[in-house]
Amino acid sequence: MKFERDTAIDNMAETLFNSMVSCADDDRNFDAISIYEEWVVDGVDPQDQDYEFTFMNNLTLEHG
Repeated sequence: MKFERDTAIDNMAETLFNSMVSCADDDRNFDAISIYEEWVVDGVDPQDQDYEFTFMNNLTLEHG
């Protein structure tokens, strides 16, 4: 389960970073800043410190 969570966090970080760079490249600076602020908490990248992410159960799985 930890591997799945770590992968999800890494994917989220990479997606937001790529979107931020794309916005900056397109001179959409306010969009880039807002994406940055969605990820960085109080000036700290959550992957640089002991930060707790909260996940919901996967609702796409079939339960029988």
